[in-house]
Amino acid sequence: MLEQAHFIELKASGNLPSPKGPALRVIELCQSDNVTLPEIIQVLQVDPATVGRILKLANSVAFGRPRPTVALTPDVLMSIGIQSVRQVVLAFSLVSGNRRGRCPGFDYEFFWSHSAATGVANQLLGAATRAAPPAELFTIGLLANVGRLALAALYPERYGELLAKAGGQFAAALTELEKGEFGYSHLDVAAAMMRDWGLPKLFTDAVLFHETPDLADSGPDSRSTRLVNCLHLGEGMADLCFVPQAERGDAFKKLLPLAQKLGVGDSSLAALGDQMLREWSEWSALLQITVHQVAPFSSLDVIAENALAAAGVDLKQLSILVVVGDPGARRMLQELLSAAGHAVHVARDGHEGLAQALQLQPQLVITDLLMPRQDSLQLIKSLRQTEFGRSIYIIVLVNADDDEILTEAFDLGADDYITRPVDGKVLQARLKASKRIINEQQLLRQEQEELRRALLQLSIANQRAQEAALTDVLTGLYNRRHAMERLAQEWAEAERGHRPLSILSLDVDHFKEVNDNHGHDVGDAALCQFAAILRAFSRAPDVPCRFGGEEFLMIAPDTSLSGAMLLAERIRSAVQHTVLIGNDASLHLTVSIGVAEKSSKHASLDQLIKSADEALYRAKQNGRNRVEKS
Repeated sequence: MLEQAHFIELKASGNLPSPKGPALRVIELCQSDNVTLPEIIQVLQVDPATVGRILKLANSVAFGRPRPTVALTPDVLMSIGIQSVRQVVLAFSLVSGNRRGRCPGFDYEFFWSHSAATGVANQLLGAATRAAPPAELFTIGLLANVGRLALAALYPERYGELLAKAGGQFAAALTELEKGEFGYSHLDVAAAMMRDWGLPKLFTDAVLFHETPDLADSGPDSRSTRLVNCLHLGEGMADLCFVPQAERGDAFKKLLPLAQKLGVGDSSLAALGDQMLREWSEWSALLQITVHQVAPFSSLDVIAENALAAAGVDLKQLSILVVVGDPGARRMLQELLSAAGHAVHVARDGHEGLAQALQLQPQLVITDLLMPRQDSLQLIKSLRQTEFGRSIYIIVLVNADDDEILTEAFDLGADDYITRPVDGKVLQARLKASKRIINEQQLLRQEQEELRRALLQLSIANQRAQEAALTDVLTGLYNRRHAMERLAQEWAEAERGHRPLSILSLDVDHFKEVNDNHGHDVGDAALCQFAAILRAFSRAPDVPCRFGGEEFLMIAPDTSLSGAMLLAERIRSAVQHTVLIGNDASLHLTVSIGVAEKSSKHASLDQLIKSADEALYRAKQNGRNRVEKS
């Protein structure tokens, strides 16, 4: 692990990658409590390249805009979110300022190309699983490996030697080599840098554990686990962009189990992969990164194989392992089977046969019971004790009069037998029968897999139905029911941990006049844009909710009264300076906000809510468009 004191020393060296120029000014502005959206836009427009990249992000598939936006407006920034804007500007600055360096063996162009692919994949996967806002998902993916870049800048010669020893800058062995050389890895450095830049712990933990998701200590269904798994899978999809085409099918198969954990099926993952390739190409052009052509994920052989299995198509070729001790008999069987068009592998004894079976996982094994008795029978027993070995079809060779050993072989799990001397026609007949059974087993496994996926999809649908029951249909914010459930959870957490908890009660001023003068369609559009402001200014742990009508509630865990007042003032100021547009009507609205912090005078949730409502009432009485505390 990288100690904080050591990180401060690394930072003081001045060699760590860091944002510069207008990007640094934007980052500082976004951290200010009194900044307005026009101020941020004014600074951003100094750098047209960054503006173009932000617009590309706002128009990406994950945001689902009905039509592309061509200008950087407050609405665009609100849809992305102020903190998300800060993060993406930070990322873009790092890409622009770190295109070359002094570390031998570190391919900077390849690094950023791989990072861009990871960013796009993470954004698409995260959006599909609702893990986090799209802009933040893209940023996390783009910066997930920034620790490698940092080590290359801090220790160019030593890190170059490690790269050569590991076999490349994304080699699996590199992480452990880094720990041995420096006492920490690129993951530790990346997490420390992102914490220093103000990114939430939820995101820094995702970076820290994304290479080894099983080590993350969060619950299996938690948002943190989804983020870690999304980033792990996203980086795996990025890796596939740089694998030789002949190896991509096998590499893709290894990603399927993790995708299924996230509720993403094989064909869905392939479709996401194809979308990733298109957006990766577009992002690479914007970031001025070289990108090479990659065949679509949907064209990989594994997709075609799965489709054939699902349709019950009989595969012509069997994968067969022949385990026979006699060289002449082994060669004869190999020639007969190869001539019939099968893929044949051979082994001289049971020990070698088991090793090959574990590696090759053949569909059929032919083994000779005349080998040393324990050797051949032990092979059958060992195969049947493995998960994949239980599905292998096993044929044994035996003398016509050796009933005892044949009976023992069947007791251990053999499926069929052939007597010596082997007759070619009998062998082909036995293979035909075994092939029919193998295909039926494959179809059965496919049906079981489809049933498992259907149950998983049903579970996901039920989960989404539950989420829909907790979501306000108009604004997409959580509804009153969820607000009360979540507030009860945060109340209990604050009680146990003696942590602060604040809430904001918000009411749009004179909203009845909007509906009366402009109609409910305009009023609904205004509420949706007001909800977007709440999302834009809420921090990672905050929970914005719609209580009903023009009434909203913001839950602010781990936030004192002073911090909640600052948050409320930022929201109030943003609403005041934003023109809300609906059906060609331009509206200038304001909001009144009451703020309350949990304290000893609050014996229950209802009393805390009542305090916030009383403060809101005072804000209304004192002229509206203001913030009052309880």
